[in-house]
Order: sequence, then structure tokens, then C-alpha cells
Amino acid sequence: MTTTWTSRRRVEAALNFEEPDRVPLDMTITLNAYRNLRDYLGLPPEEAIRADRFYEVEPALDVLEALGIDVTFVKLRAPQNWAAPPPTADGVSFDEWGVGRRRVELSPGVYLLEVVHSPFIDKEPGEIDLDAYPWPDPHDPGRTAGLADDARRLYEQTDLALMGRFGGTIMEQAAFLRGYEQWLMDLALYPDFARDLMNRIADIQIALDEAGLRAAGRYLSIFKLSGEDLGMQDRPLFSPAIWRDVLRPILARRWKAARAVLDEVAPHVKLMLHSDGSIRRFLPDLIEDGVNMIDPVQVSCKGMEPEGLKQDFGDRLAFHGAVDTQHVLPFGMPEEVAGHVREIIRALAPGGGLVLAPVHNVQADVPPENLVAMAEAAREYGRYPIT
Repeated sequence: MTTTWTSRRRVEAALNFEEPDRVPLDMTITLNAYRNLRDYLGLPPEEAIRADRFYEVEPALDVLEALGIDVTFVKLRAPQNWAAPPPTADGVSFDEWGVGRRRVELSPGVYLLEVVHSPFIDKEPGEIDLDAYPWPDPHDPGRTAGLADDARRLYEQTDLALMGRFGGTIMEQAAFLRGYEQWLMDLALYPDFARDLMNRIADIQIALDEAGLRAAGRYLSIFKLSGEDLGMQDRPLFSPAIWRDVLRPILARRWKAARAVLDEVAPHVKLMLHSDGSIRRFLPDLIEDGVNMIDPVQVSCKGMEPEGLKQDFGDRLAFHGAVDTQHVLPFGMPEEVAGHVREIIRALAPGGGLVLAPVHNVQADVPPENLVAMAEAAREYGRYPIT
């Protein structure tokens, strides 16, 4: 019997450590890179493109089809009972957590909303009344308004695998509220306060996860556990003691809460954790705590060599990403991109377990011809059996 391989079936087979017809492909992309790509592909300009605070956009179906992308995503909506205040005179915008950001241009066409106001930054832990703080309401009905209908439409009208992206970060949000340097100091000097702050954030993110999963979980193939960056370029960001005693119990509580909801509404869905950097040390714990898949597999970092990851973890952990965005995609020639993709596929794809994608959001300095080269190489070299 001949198997008909849809994108959804292809992704789910790979995540179950089976070999589909080819390696699945995914991509996240920022606003100006997306506009450049549409123009390069000869697609009409897209009106009213919306970008998030990282300037990431949701690619339209015509772009996904042109590149052979197998995954798209659904997100929570804006709250109904909270409205963003107007920006200040110096261009600072405040979110519902009370964190203020200003747009900065990192390089031509590459933007970021940089945190410039952290509400707890100038206070000692004893001066911060976490009970009185105006926390976001995770149960606001606006967050899931229309979510189930949109997910069902994508599920029924396309064959794409759907990724759910609902609650936000825990560690990063704590750093936004406290200031990054002060939060790192809290982990060592005031661990009880750090736990209290992160557990309150975790409660909100868990509730947001559950709201999204109950609305749309049945249509998903992957649930992304937001981003909890554990590594630097050449080493882990945290000591074993901080990880064991402070961070891991809080993060694992969230992951296990998501798994419990999914076991009820969609047991087939896999849990994917985003964590940049050199995180090899943490992988056994992540697997033990229920993470099925890691993103972005930052192969330029120490200890993240794809051959070693596949050998040591490839029967228990799937991989999402691995196409280098620090050097190869922005600065390589198309033939270098194709060669790099072939190497990644040969290392990580045998036996399934790989969804190929750029390591991070594609920025405006990535030539669109390199994205096309990546997609073409994935189709050429990603056919099973891998050679």
C-alpha cells in the first residue's frame, strides 16, 4: 500500500522516531526578512502584516507552500479586559506585566523592542509586595476568543502540522520584571524570593497554557513550551546547584502541567522546549521531566555538535532547528547553505526525530536566496533513506 504523506503526517511520524518520505521543514521569520522573501518568490505584497515584539510574523500559506514548509502555529489573542497605554513621549511602550520597552535598530532592518523599564529593578526583595502587584489575568476571555475556530480551520483546510504557542516565559519574564543582572543575583543571594517570583509567573503561564490547550489542543501536533534559555555560547548559563535547587522544579512543574492537560485532550501532542545555547548538560533532566523535543539545536555552541546529540539522545529526544543562523544563513553562499543542510540531515535525520529549521527567527540580513537554498536542499537531501 502506498502511503500518502501530508505535512501533518510527515511531522508526526518524525516526532515518533519513524522515517517519513522526507525530513519535515519549519521556519520562523521576522518582518523585513519576510517581505524580502515574498518579493524574491514573486508573491504579491501582503497587507497588514502583524509583528510581535521580536518582529516575528506569521507566514502566509502561499509562502509556506512555495518553500515546502510543513508547520504553522496558533497563538493566544490579546486580553479583552486590558488595553495597552499609549507610548510615552520618549517612545516607551508598556505591556500588561508593567514592563516598558523601546524600539531599537540593531542593524539595518533588524529591530528589537528592548526592555528599558523593569518595575522591580531598584528594590530589595523585602520591599517588593508580590501579593499587591497587578498581575496579568490569564483567564481573560479575550485570549481564546476565536482560537478554536482558527485552529480547526487550519486543521481541516490545510494538511499542515499545527504548533501551539500559548503561555510565555518564566525565567525571562522574571528577568524583565527584576532587571536581568538583579535577577541573576537573586538566584544566588535571595533564592527564596527568586522562587516566589518565578512561581507566581509560572502559575500565570500554566493557566495560559491550559486555556490554549483546552481550546485548540486537539488540532495540534506540537506544543511549544515557550523559551527558557539555559545556555551561553560556550557553556551552561547556570550552575548545577542553581538548576537543581531553584530553576528545575519550577520549570518541570509547568511542563508536567501541560502534559497532564494534553493527556486528557490530545495525548499525541509532543512537548517542545525552546532553549538557546550550550545546553547539553541539561538534556537528561529535560527528558526525565517530559520534554519530547528541543529547539533550536544551536549547533555552533559548545557541546551541541549534531552527531553527538543524535548518538546520545536521538532515541529519546527529537530535534527542531539546527540550520545555523549565526554564520551560514546570513553570510554563506547558497551552495554553502545546501552543504550545511546536507550535513545536518545526515547527522540528525536517520531514524526520524528531526524537523529541520533555522536555529532562530530569520533576520533581515539573511538573503532570501539562502532560504530557498535551504528548502531545496531539505527536499533533495532529506529523502529517506538518508544517504
